[in-house]
Amino acid sequence: MAAASAPPPDLLALDEHVGQRPVTFRLELVDRLGVRRGRLTPLRSSTPSLSHDTTATISRRVTGLTLGAGDSALIRPLTDRIDIAMVLGATPPLMYPLGRYLIADAVSVHTTGGTTTALTLYDPMFIVDQQLEAGFDAGGALVDTAVRRLLDGLPIGELVLDATEQNSTNSWSAGTSRAAALLDLATVGGYVKPWFNHTGQLRMPRASEPAAQAPTIDLDHPRRVLRGSITRSPQMLSAPNRFVVVSNDPTSDAAPVIGTYDVPSSAPHSINQRGFIIPTVVEAQLPSQRHATVYARTLGIQQAVYEVVELSTPPDPRHDGYDVVRFDGQLWLETGWEMPLTAGGEMRHTLRRAYPSDGDL
Repeated sequence: MAAASAPPPDLLALDEHVGQRPVTFRLELVDRLGVRRGRLTPLRSSTPSLSHDTTATISRRVTGLTLGAGDSALIRPLTDRIDIAMVLGATPPLMYPLGRYLIADAVSVHTTGGTTTALTLYDPMFIVDQQLEAGFDAGGALVDTAVRRLLDGLPIGELVLDATEQNSTNSWSAGTSRAAALLDLATVGGYVKPWFNHTGQLRMPRASEPAAQAPTIDLDHPRRVLRGSITRSPQMLSAPNRFVVVSNDPTSDAAPVIGTYDVPSSAPHSINQRGFIIPTVVEAQLPSQRHATVYARTLGIQQAVYEVVELSTPPDPRHDGYDVVRFDGQLWLETGWEMPLTAGGEMRHTLRRAYPSDGDL
């Protein structure tokens, strides 16, 4: 019988009651063309942290990063990028990318021991979040087509977006942030807010009910939540349970187009359970009832306020963006996380409760 080799151990899976693992973080300097220029070593006295916030235009930022004199002399803030990766194991090490970042702010401090530099890093949405030099008109095109045209020529790498049947007649004037136009198009097209993932791709998936998805991360098996780190906040006493989108062309005599989305009746603050409506009403220029309905649903999925839990785990690079997480036997949508880029740190997560839609009950 032929000998079989044992599969390599899963270094991300911890045994019960084990809360730490050997881990390091690698920061590598690259120029704007991707040519690698050397490794960076933050000062031991600094505590750099990488955060992801789905509610922000620029979702990922690195703060608290301070370089010593040698690295400070090496970096070129206007043109360099910094690749960040998590490293596990030693023979050979496993590398988990955590994204590529631009230098958004660099503050030099001159001391007798040399010049140190405190850096703030942004993901490539910083490139997108600049003013349009000329107006942009979607021209009735499908939203995915309009998005590709809006971003054409920008040095931001690969764009990965789902197809959509939604079209857009919206336009934006010169001086408007290109990122603002992108976010508007995302909502019209039924997408979640776009973000740059661990591998540097700009991701734009269609919005879907989190409770109808299979979890991408399971915090229950094996249990990885650190004891004493869990805080819960209902945030539902004044939360809206209906999202209304009104589209009214001021040049038309036609009645306004109105789209609505109600939070699932299984949610404690739903119209069915509270007995009255707490609406959020927004205006948007949309061409049809179908567009208004999709717009309202997308707003509701992204902005509805449910029970929120914050908890800590060991650093885990599998958490990316809009992950559906199983915790305490329930499904949650991860809306943010913060990971210290130092050994022994705790990764903090923000999860929003997912309730099944009325069709899934």
